[in-house]
Amino acid sequence: MPSVKDMKSRPTAKITQETDCKLKHFSAIVGLSFAAVVWILLNIFEHEYLFRVQELSLWLPTQVFFDERMLVPGGMMAYIATFLTQFFYYPMLGSLIYVALLLAVQWMTIKVFNIPARHALLTIIPSVLILCCAMEAGYWIFQIKTQGYFYSMLVGFLFTLSGIRLYQVCKSWWRHLTVITIAAIGYPLFGFYALLALLSIALFELRNSRKGKAIAVLLCIVATIATPILYYNVYNQTRFVRMFTAGMPAFEFKSRDLFTWIPYILLYLYPLVMPFIVFKQRNAMVSRKFFLQEGIGTAALLVFIAQLFWFRDPNFRAEIKMNHAMERLEWRKALDIAKAQKQTPTRLIVLNKNLALLKLGKAGDEMFHYLDGGEAPDSPFEIRLMQVGGKMLYYHYARMNFCYRWCLEDAVEYGWKVDYLKYMVKTSIVSGEYALAQKYINTLKKTIFYRNWAEKYEKFIQDPTLIAKDREYAGILPLYQFEDQLDGDNTLVEIYLLNYFAHTYNDLNTPMFDEAGLMCAMTLKDIPTFWNCFFRYANSHKTNRMPTHYQEAALLYGNLEKTVDISKMPFDKSIKLRFQDFMRFAQKHAVKDVERDPEAKKLFYERYGDTFWYFYFFIRDVKSY
Repeated sequence: MPSVKDMKSRPTAKITQETDCKLKHFSAIVGLSFAAVVWILLNIFEHEYLFRVQELSLWLPTQVFFDERMLVPGGMMAYIATFLTQFFYYPMLGSLIYVALLLAVQWMTIKVFNIPARHALLTIIPSVLILCCAMEAGYWIFQIKTQGYFYSMLVGFLFTLSGIRLYQVCKSWWRHLTVITIAAIGYPLFGFYALLALLSIALFELRNSRKGKAIAVLLCIVATIATPILYYNVYNQTRFVRMFTAGMPAFEFKSRDLFTWIPYILLYLYPLVMPFIVFKQRNAMVSRKFFLQEGIGTAALLVFIAQLFWFRDPNFRAEIKMNHAMERLEWRKALDIAKAQKQTPTRLIVLNKNLALLKLGKAGDEMFHYLDGGEAPDSPFEIRLMQVGGKMLYYHYARMNFCYRWCLEDAVEYGWKVDYLKYMVKTSIVSGEYALAQKYINTLKKTIFYRNWAEKYEKFIQDPTLIAKDREYAGILPLYQFEDQLDGDNTLVEIYLLNYFAHTYNDLNTPMFDEAGLMCAMTLKDIPTFWNCFFRYANSHKTNRMPTHYQEAALLYGNLEKTVDISKMPFDKSIKLRFQDFMRFAQKHAVKDVERDPEAKKLFYERYGDTFWYFYFFIRDVKSY
């Protein structure tokens, strides 16, 4: 017969069992929901960004490539990370692999730290922080020296959790052998993340009450300190101080960089703090109120952290999208992206817009129909336009030696990337360096996703007569001067291109080159240079009508300085009337006052924002970078 005490306890036991049954799959639901949301967000908002990430990486199935990765601690992590990064060639596939590994991190977190289902949101904290580390990079993806940066934290932290778990499942002296294995084998393969696993194991043992824990703690601490020191003589390409941080991102510990370090620091603290957190037994009662409060609070905190570190600068996204469109020669799509911008654009957006208009032959009528200016890149790091978009600009403006030179220099500085190799192939073909182009094509043919691309350009080497017939090269050759001298640009891409086209005489008498010169002269606001380029353009373009913006500039300069007689020029009547209206409006609203009055400047923009006149008077002090 059951006792009265047993009978009284049965309702409580029944409720507890029902609660556990309801929460049994809660961790899986939380993880899958998180993964689904991340996958959707990546594919809706970061489709082009993911594609760009894999372009700025390289993985080759060669022994040489593998050996080069293994020259520094954490080489296997870099090898795996670059291998996985290439799958972003198809962003939907690449992001699916990424979120699957984030789920693996969550599952390992549950196992390692024994987190019950009722605290499931705590299990996705590492995954959220890893996502933040990847998505906060922004402009830094062009200059980061960490190989496979997007995946490196994920792969490294997975190893940390795996090492801790391996130690936990081992018994007796096998645990000591596990510590030695993590240090001796894990460190050269995964660098800092092996040391992080050893520190977490030591903290687990400190909390443990089992016999012999002191030996395990001491062994972990000694291994953490001694392993980088002992391996210093093996890795002669790594500075001593970097032996302890090998595999961590290559950010500096300066005040401007500290914000960037926050998600990394929180991620590294997680396996060091969790060993001291003891959760209630799984059959313990939990009130619905407490469960909801903890869940809502944790979820809100995670959402806040994710949106805080997720780089969402509209200009950066526009630059990435324009780059992708222009690589496919979709010039009108690039212009649509520029048109959609609602804030002051960066110089790269403006330069891309002007290039697209030149290729379409629409610059004279549309050049000033877009927002202009020079918003600085939103980055705590020093960003150079050369790294962000200079190579593409040099290539499409037919400055082949400059494009090749910066691809090579950046490859030495930041490592070889698919993006560099592609431009080195294309510039070598234009320059007639077919053997050199073939070398880079052979490299790209070894990749998984760029073999077809390489074979396409290999046809130009096999039959050079196809070059002039190709749509891409047909838009470049008219700008190509065969005396392609490599003078200095000091990384100032825009200034160099402006001066080059505005002050270079076109030996080939090609209309596109002369129009590029006129566009650059107008951007420089140099009146004598403008007139030189204006008449060059008029001589090479045998048309009955001068484009609108070129008429606007001629009208303005002809009235500002009487060096050129414009009285007999066939200006459109509508443009002359509008110019007269502009002058009357400018007399009513003094320009000097407008410069200090945003409201008055806005008034000018509403009436004349699509004219060269507005650009001349109000787009000032623009600094390239």
